[in-house]
Amino acid sequence: MKIKSGASIQGLDIRMRPALVEADVIWSQRGKELVVTSGLDGEHIPASLHYYGLAVDLRTRYFTKEEKEEVRQELQTALGMSFDVISEKSNMHVEYNNGY
Repeated sequence: MKIKSGASIQGLDIRMRPALVEADVIWSQRGKELVVTSGLDGEHIPASLHYYGLAVDLRTRYFTKEEKEEVRQELQTALGMSFDVISEKSNMHVEYNNGY
């Protein structure tokens, strides 16, 4: 796993650990290095869980549209209902939501 220059996961809530571990496995199985592009850094909507250390954005630019959706589904299944895995235009957003 790699952290993009300028991105910060310092202060990331421990409940996000499974998301990073599972994503690293899934990316590796597809021959790609997991890159965290945003954690507690950057600008997000005011209520974003990024600001609470409960969300990360993951690089997906090397996946086709179909692969990206497969990866999203694999990660969502692996993490279960406590997480939301959302495919966005330029990345994959993963947040801990405690099953809500």
